[in-house]
Formats: sequence, C-alpha cells, structure tokens
Amino acid sequence: MLSEKVFRTIRQYNMVSPGDTVAVCLSGGADSMALFHFFCTNREKLGINLLAFHVNHGLREESREEQSFVADYCASMGVQCIITALDMNNNIRPQGLSTETWARDLRYGFFFAQAEKYGAKLATAHTLSDRAETVLFNLTRGTSLKGAGGIPPVRDNIIRPLIDCSRDDVEKYCADNYIPYVTDRTNFQDIYSRNKIRLNVLPQLKKINPSAEKSIASFADDSREIYSLLSQLSDNLYKDAIGIDGLDVSKLLAAHSAVAKDLIRNSLDKLDCLSKDNVEAVYAALSQQVFKRQLSATVFCRIKDGVLQFYTPKKKQQPQQPVKVEFDKIMSFGYTSLCFSVVTAEEYEKMEKNYKNYLTYTVNYDILKGDVSLRSRKTGDSFTFVNRNVTKTLKKLFIEDKVPRDYRDKIPVLCDGTDNVVWLGEYGTNKPYVPDKNTKNILLITQM
Repeated sequence: MLSEKVFRTIRQYNMVSPGDTVAVCLSGGADSMALFHFFCTNREKLGINLLAFHVNHGLREESREEQSFVADYCASMGVQCIITALDMNNNIRPQGLSTETWARDLRYGFFFAQAEKYGAKLATAHTLSDRAETVLFNLTRGTSLKGAGGIPPVRDNIIRPLIDCSRDDVEKYCADNYIPYVTDRTNFQDIYSRNKIRLNVLPQLKKINPSAEKSIASFADDSREIYSLLSQLSDNLYKDAIGIDGLDVSKLLAAHSAVAKDLIRNSLDKLDCLSKDNVEAVYAALSQQVFKRQLSATVFCRIKDGVLQFYTPKKKQQPQQPVKVEFDKIMSFGYTSLCFSVVTAEEYEKMEKNYKNYLTYTVNYDILKGDVSLRSRKTGDSFTFVNRNVTKTLKKLFIEDKVPRDYRDKIPVLCDGTDNVVWLGEYGTNKPYVPDKNTKNILLITQM
C-alpha cells in the first residue's frame, strides 16, 4: 500500500529521474526508515544513486546510540551515510529561537550544504499526518492563505515522497518489512506545540471524521493552488504599480483587495516586518492622502503624493573628530588624503616655477594661531571666495551646490587655534588666509 502511494506521488510530482542522486534525511525514526527502505529496495527500478544524511543534535542521551544505529543500518544496505554530530547542549541558543527551530535550522543547514556538495536531491520523510499537523499549527498561529498550503510535495531540491502516506501506513510498512527504527520519547510529550496537535487535537478530529488528515490535506492543496494564482496576480500588479519613488496608490486601490493585500504582505515579508496588523493598516491607509506608520524598529511606510513607500531612515553620520595636522605626512580625512608642508616664500617661488602643476593650495602660515587641525563642518562656519568677495555659511554653500547630505561631513575643514575656517576641501583657501606679498611662510596643501 505504502509503496504504491509513494510511486504514484513520485510520478505525479516528477520527483526523481534516472541518474539522480537522492539523499534521504535519515533520523532513524519510523518515517525516515520507511522512506530509506523504499529507496533502497527500488533504487535500481528508479535508476537513482542513493545517500543518507544524519544529524546528531546531541540534545538527548540516546543521540549517540541513534547515530550508531543509523550508521550500521546504512552500512548493511550498502549506502554511504554522511553524519555530523552537534553539541547543542553546550552552545548558546540564538535569542528569539526555540530549541526546536534552532535544531531545525542547524539540521537543514547541514543538509543543504551536503546536497550541494554531492549534487543530490533531499528526500524528507514528511507524511500526510505531518501535513495536517502543519496546517492546523499555521491556522492556530494566524496564517495567511500561503501558510494554509502547509507542506508542499516539492520545494526547490527537497522532495517528500511520503506526503500522501499516513503515519498508520508507515507503521504497517515497517512491520510488514521488519524495518527497525528508534523512537524519540519526546514525541509523546505534549511540551511542544506540534506535539500537542499530534497527541491531543488530531485524535479528536479523527473521531469526528476518520479521514480528517486527508480532508485537511485536500484543503491545503486547494489553498496552495489558489495562492499560486493570487501570487501571479499580485506580481503583475507590482510590475504595473511600481515606479521610481514607490507604488502607485491609485493602481493598488483599483485592484481586488486580496491582490493588493498580497502585494503589501510580500513587501512587508521581504522587509522582515510582516504582521496582520501592519498589512491591514497599510491597506486601509491607501484611501488617505497622507499617511505614515512605523512597521518595525527600523522600517517605516508613508503615502505622499499618491505614492506608497517603504523605507528605512538613514542614520545621521557622526562628524569626524578633529585631527591635529602632522606636517610632511600623508593624512586621511573624510573622502580624501592630504599632505601639509611649510615652506618659505622664496622656496615656494622656486617650486612654483618648476612644479606648478603639482601645487594644489596655499595658506598664509604667518597669520595662523595655535595648532592647525582638520575637522568636519560646524554650525556657523563661513567661507569667503577669493575672487567674488562673497561670504556664505557652509550650510548655505553646500545646499546651493547640491552637495549630498551624507557627503557634507566628509569634506575636510582646516582651522587654526581660533577654530575659524582656513581652508575648505574642494573650495580652496578662505580669503582672509590667502598669501600676500608680505607672507614669509606658506602652508602647502596637496590633495592626493
């Protein structure tokens, strides 16, 4: 019975082809052992190469024994088994993750890495019962149509040949074929949400309808098909509504609410701020002229001029701390590198004749007071152009020249002990500090 169902499922979803390498994710439990045995006895018929992957999480006392059991059984069937042993009890669980989720993430990380290495499809032993449990679990948490689809038979390089087999089918197959397996005692403890559904909820539903698992799976199939259509429609809507500044609100309003909400839901999911409240709030706001809402600690959305935008406010960059100038050394500041040297007027005159193309900026060193330093702009800083005799604050100057905000604090400002602007990167020397005929010493500024 189980073999017939598995062959039918493999054909229906085109799970394997001759020449494929299939790696069974083998825990040692009844489900995975039944799947492994099926592939072992039918690998020639299917024309596949077979591997097994096993993860020892190190969470239970029996973990090492289960690892040995899996390794020995694979050896007896002539199949290579790739094993990794973890020590989760002695490692810190990431904040916000349950032990179940953490273990799953580690397990699948290993599976995916090994599948890529061997060019294999991953075969997991999810059953009809698992599908029903997952749908109920998702509905209980408050899922969308997507979550109501439960576990798909195929996803990327993962195949689930037992997806139409119940747990009763698996246990009968193991008994009929004398397949040994290990039992995880935590499966019978209702300490996890899924266990509570498996042990308490599904048995009650089966009293109402013995075929409850099939009925739930059928609902999941319908949900997945409907969601596939909905996804196509929302993708088309996105392509039609997206512009340079964001999404055209009028086109979202003209679409069916289910399609518009799915587009919003997908956008929020990508920004890691998906919740039903956020989806409903954003959709309800489409009829407003102006709207702003914080969706998470870092993500905001707004409606302005008929456009819906999702954005993360840029953090204001802190101005670079002042740095004392070291002469005759290359110094880095902001976006550039600079070199400062002090020469006499006579030396400069000779340099100007021979190296004019290499000289950048000059400052009257004689009138500088105290230490010379580099810093970012400050409120009240001003600059006077040499030839125009026009004085402007740096704020006004940068605005008029359309200098990007995140670039303004990177423009180096040279000042002396008075903290006045002596020289400004890209603009040159402030007029009061330009050398004149009485200047004896000149500060050379070379921009690299």
